[in-house]
Amino acid sequence: MRIEVEKIPDDLLEAAAQREGPDSVEAEILDTLRAERAKDRQVHALRIGRCWITGPIPDARTELVLIKLAEEGEL
Repeated sequence: MRIEVEKIPDDLLEAAAQREGPDSVEAEILDTLRAERAKDRQVHALRIGRCWITGPIPDARTELVLIKLAEEGEL
């Protein structure tokens, strides 16, 4: 399986949060995004393999580090 950093659009994240319920990872990520954006931060939902993070879109070097960590099971 090839691991890559995938930006998850807000509308897909909202649909998944509704489908999976209020205690789901998707709902938690959506809550985090809303809280960070309320502070005027430019953050996005990112999925790396099976891991989720919120933050700015990573540059190429950071993306490679995140992929390596995910491949090694450290993320």
